[in-house]
Amino acid sequence: MSADPSSDETCIVCGKSTEGAAGFAHLYHEGRRFALCCPMCVQMFERHRDRFTRGDRPQSLLDELTQEITWKNDPH
Repeated sequence: MSADPSSDETCIVCGKSTEGAAGFAHLYHEGRRFALCCPMCVQMFERHRDRFTRGDRPQSLLDELTQEITWKNDPH
């Protein structure tokens, strides 16, 4: 298990840079380290970690999950 941070590390969920102070957390899944930039991305990763770790395009997945959340909160 490699814990060496990459100089161009990005959030696995949204793709934002997590270098330096911009990084919020690092989680491990099946021996791999994943950078996350904020609490919302941590929550999304924890809910759908298999999809993110197998390489689903992060922005497409993020859009899909945001629509799902929006739809559930829509009173109509």
